[in-house]
Amino acid sequence: MIKTTAIKLINKLEPMMITWEIGRRCNYDCSYCEATRHNNFSKHRTFEEMKATLEFIKEYVKLYNCDKVNINFTGGEPTNNPIFFDFADYAKTQGNFGLGLTTNGAFSTKFIDNIVKNFNWVTVSYHAESNQKLKDNVLQNIKELSNKDIRLSVNVMMHTDYWEETVNVCEILKEWGVKFNPRPIGDGNITVKGWFLDTDGTLRRTSQEYTTEQQEWYFNFMDIPNPADTNREGTELGRNCCGGRCIQGKVNNEWTNVKLVDTHFKSWYCGVNKYFLHIDHETEAVYHHQTCKAKFDGTKGPIGYLFDTSALLQYVKDNKDTVIRCPNERCGCGMCIQKAETLDEYKLL
Repeated sequence: MIKTTAIKLINKLEPMMITWEIGRRCNYDCSYCEATRHNNFSKHRTFEEMKATLEFIKEYVKLYNCDKVNINFTGGEPTNNPIFFDFADYAKTQGNFGLGLTTNGAFSTKFIDNIVKNFNWVTVSYHAESNQKLKDNVLQNIKELSNKDIRLSVNVMMHTDYWEETVNVCEILKEWGVKFNPRPIGDGNITVKGWFLDTDGTLRRTSQEYTTEQQEWYFNFMDIPNPADTNREGTELGRNCCGGRCIQGKVNNEWTNVKLVDTHFKSWYCGVNKYFLHIDHETEAVYHHQTCKAKFDGTKGPIGYLFDTSALLQYVKDNKDTVIRCPNERCGCGMCIQKAETLDEYKLL
């Protein structure tokens, strides 16, 4: 990991990324995914509900004068919603949005043509805890998508109990020429370590512990001088940008391109509101960012709700030029945007 005092985007005109969690329903039950992120019973969002949310998005991005906006549909598992692909057909006609899909890949192959038709990119997450039939299906879908005209990337969740399997999957993807990211489990977790009893009564482990050998493999893949140590949690291994943003870090007062950075940014000044928006359609809560949940006043929580978008839009209009100060001990997946230890440094970015 590299310790920085500021991070900046090489291209300051990177699009705003809106992550739209359309529901909790999922056909998986991974031990590292909290109950607040998935279940097998939530009500599916209707077409009209999603249409209304898209209208809110149109109004929101106007406040930031965004020329480029990407909407990434997540879950749960988005493809489980029976109207999802009908809505994708509709969303494609509703503005100059880039559309993306994050999926576990365990969908019917009949959906592939629809995905290619409506989405600019697709990110498949490979989960080794699934049964073999589903995993074979996921790899088949990845191979099919790799031969289509769509940007494809795969997040391989590097499960310590299935380490050889996940490394083998990385080798297969490399052979197929598919872009992939080996993801330590816990690199996006900012709260819990070890096993814990989740709210649904299930034992979960959202941050896994990696051996020295596993760390060596990961850091070698990242082409980073080998800092492997005794067993360490995924939360301690740093994080690379999975969104493809190219960033520079200020290291010893010099700017340098970085891949994997120390993500302890508490009290830093951050532009998270200018580059991200997260919609949790299950609860109707809207956040600047899915994991950090930072607000303009330095606290954490929703900036508003879909059932009162007028108040939400007014709140953002009144505060959008406020520089957010990080309230977290550690950053999750918002590390690849402009931020600095001091306000003066931030203003120079």
